[in-house]
Amino acid sequence: MITKSNFEQYRAGTLSLTEFADMISNKNLSDDVLVTSRQDSFSSLSSPRIRTSSWSKSGSYSDSLEETSPIAAIFDTENLEKISISEGIKRGIVDTITGQRLLEAQACTGGIINPTSGQKISLQDAVDQAIIDHDMSARLKQAHKAYSGFDGVRGQKKLSAAEAMKVNWLPYEAGQRFLEFQYLTGGLIDPETQSRITTEEAIRKGIIEGRAAQKLRDVNNYPKILTCPKTKLKISYKEAVDRSMVEDITGLRMLEAASVSSKGISSPYNVSSAPGSRSGSRSGSRSGSRRGSFDGSSSSHSYSFQSVSSSSFGI
Repeated sequence: MITKSNFEQYRAGTLSLTEFADMISNKNLSDDVLVTSRQDSFSSLSSPRIRTSSWSKSGSYSDSLEETSPIAAIFDTENLEKISISEGIKRGIVDTITGQRLLEAQACTGGIINPTSGQKISLQDAVDQAIIDHDMSARLKQAHKAYSGFDGVRGQKKLSAAEAMKVNWLPYEAGQRFLEFQYLTGGLIDPETQSRITTEEAIRKGIIEGRAAQKLRDVNNYPKILTCPKTKLKISYKEAVDRSMVEDITGLRMLEAASVSSKGISSPYNVSSAPGSRSGSRSGSRSGSRRGSFDGSSSSHSYSFQSVSSSSFGI
């Protein structure tokens, strides 16, 4: 269905996953459609659905309360399978810090996402289902409190992440990160109601100040806190969401990852001596995760390339 040259182009990163998948499924989208699809939503029975971006050219963001999913899983480009973020860390294709921050974005916006079902669950349930381990659960507790609220003085309301930062209950760097994750996925979260609010509402309620709101709106200047699992270059969470793919059946966002960078840089995290590295975990995990993520007996559908589409961030 494809030539060796096509495969090498995909491995090198010069051919996108959408184009590669299209070759396999013999859909042959034209170059014009591929370019236009990043700007205009379209839907058909035989072509991938692309979601549009709501970022303005200036990089600011209009405070829409329509939520979007944080990055929920990793797409292993070498084995063409969806895996959990923790599994990506074990395989050495996602570094620990990036994996933790991707999970923080889930925890501070409603819960850890089961990459198979798309359900948001508690930290304890995520440990019970082997989506994360106990050590990672402990690291995610502050992020979870950014959603559920920090306990205030007796009789007072629960504090949001921004309010906890003001009284030094939450370190600034971590708190700012949690606020950015919330803002990018649909708005800040009021822990009293666990609902999204705009930055204007947050200012009126005294949760944040005008300068803090402006900093959140300046999405193109968000710090590069992640290492892209595919290129091995530093990126912001906003850039990661822009590069993510969406699985049509579940609506989950996935970030592509590989052991060798598409820029030709070997992953510094993929070493055979590391615990849970590819040499020790790849064969064992493939048989379990591929079946569970795509065509397990509990699932009513099987995975196909048509159900995954590269996308710009859309809300």
